Amino acid sequence: MDRRRIAALAAGAVLFTGVVAVLRGTGADTPATTSGTSAPPPTSLAPFAAEGVLLPTAGTPPQPPREVRVEAGGQRLRVRWSGDAPGYEVRWGAGEELDRTRLVGLSSVQLDGLENGVAHRVEVRAVDAFGLRSEPVRASGTPREEPLDDYWLVERFDQPTAPDPTRWRVAAAPGCARTGPGAGDDGRRLVISSSCAAAAVALRSRTPFALHDADVLGRFAAETDAPGADGELSVDLVPGPVTSVSGEALPPDALRVRVATGGSGTSVDVLVPEGASTRALRELPALEPGITHRWEVVLRRDGVRVLLDGEAVAESPVVPRWREATALLSVSGPTGQRVHVDRVAFDSARAEAPPTVVPPRLVVVGEQPDTADTEPVDGVAGGQLRLTLLHFEEPTTPPELTALVAGASVPLRPAVPGTPWRPDTGYPLVADLPPDLLRQKAGGALEVAVPTPFRSRPTHLDLELTPAPGARPATAPPVDPLPPAETAPARVVGAVLDAAGQPVPGGTPVRPGRLVLDLALDGTAGQRATGVAGLAGFTLWLDGDRVAAVPTDADGPGVAGRYRLALNTGGLAEGPHMIEVRLFGSSGETRPTSAFVPFFIGR
Repeated sequence: MDRRRIAALAAGAVLFTGVVAVLRGTGADTPATTSGTSAPPPTSLAPFAAEGVLLPTAGTPPQPPREVRVEAGGQRLRVRWSGDAPGYEVRWGAGEELDRTRLVGLSSVQLDGLENGVAHRVEVRAVDAFGLRSEPVRASGTPREEPLDDYWLVERFDQPTAPDPTRWRVAAAPGCARTGPGAGDDGRRLVISSSCAAAAVALRSRTPFALHDADVLGRFAAETDAPGADGELSVDLVPGPVTSVSGEALPPDALRVRVATGGSGTSVDVLVPEGASTRALRELPALEPGITHRWEVVLRRDGVRVLLDGEAVAESPVVPRWREATALLSVSGPTGQRVHVDRVAFDSARAEAPPTVVPPRLVVVGEQPDTADTEPVDGVAGGQLRLTLLHFEEPTTPPELTALVAGASVPLRPAVPGTPWRPDTGYPLVADLPPDLLRQKAGGALEVAVPTPFRSRPTHLDLELTPAPGARPATAPPVDPLPPAETAPARVVGAVLDAAGQPVPGGTPVRPGRLVLDLALDGTAGQRATGVAGLAGFTLWLDGDRVAAVPTDADGPGVAGRYRLALNTGGLAEGPHMIEVRLFGSSGETRPTSAFVPFFIGR
């Protein structure tokens, strides 16, 4: 490694000595001086220690997990247990088969895509830092559908066109999300894969949410593993044709129930434009990654109640002022978040979704849309363009705005009159389109531009089409399932200790002689719904020289663990130095991960 680079990195990190920054790498574990194409990542490592390096060694196999419990759900089993191992191996299958395996860092896992009514066998083993396995603990369970008998509209998202465009629409910022049916374990639910941080993806019901004339005005239920870590799940009920609701500037009379996760835990808030008080009814449990929960919003004449898995967790005195609203289920979170929606249900006055024509794909362009080589959308009498305008400057009132479609300018109007106009907040707009403007390119794209005299970006576009008289409703073609998410390796946390094993405060030099690297691989932080990538082992590089290799697959792939390695620093010059930790998965499909620990040598 270039010494100037080491100095620059270490100097920039002097106040954070001992904290490891995780970076992505694609090279294999080859010397830094090797040139040419890197070899594929290894699936196993041989122990190696340079002169003066002491490696940790494996001990006895860990104790088995305790109190393994299986909870049945629709097409899934939730398995929980007790134990203090750094990782676990879960095997399962129908009948007596054990043909599936997953590695996890938490003491719980959800097994999806199972057949209802079929008994499944489950085995759980503890896995220590070196891949040693405990004896298995066995359990069994039979998936079964949890009834939603009191809800008249129940969407299971188990069809190849999910979400069904005749009943649901998905809206997101352009290029920020992919949605559709899942594959493999996710094959019977809707998958939402986000690629933009904090950008909400909204699932809109085309069926109006109309209130009962009763003490219970209506209920909305969603079964999902959202919100994920540092994410939000929102249920919005808005009296107007909106595609999304963003920020705190809610449209008039809108009602939002927001569930948010963060460093302080999970919170539930019931929000309206005027502000509202939310009273917590019990402390919310930690929401483990990949575990489906049922959230219910109950609207009553005396206020709102929020239920988690059938138990009330929050309430508010808010009462709806409308009789009918657009219902939205929105999720947001960090880049790369992937959430699943199993079911959404209504208990409201019965209503019908309007007749539908599957719309063309909307494409936002920066100037006048190109009308060349376009053809009319068949079987339509007109349409309504719906969008959210995100703006970054502060006109005091909403200006007159237009949309450019097929060479014509059409006026945009507020989807809900009186919605606040604020910077960095989405403003919902609609425009009525006559049939002659509904023209699409050969690939099925309809171009739209929204010019403004200020910085802005149209997001969450949707097109509602009105069928022409006598037109046959179009059927949506199946969509390609979203592939399963990649598993991620454990997260690295490291610290430099002195020869006595005491932490070295940030910025404090280490005396030459010997130091200890305290290395923790945290499987709980890296776990997703798909589990944690199996670990073949890791290597250490000191200032670009390979000094150690520690395999972690004694009985099979490791998951996580804690390690202490002693290094001889007597021959190092005074000044900054760098330790690189390279993690390698047991599968060649797992990308290697590098982490860096800077330290200083001083007299």
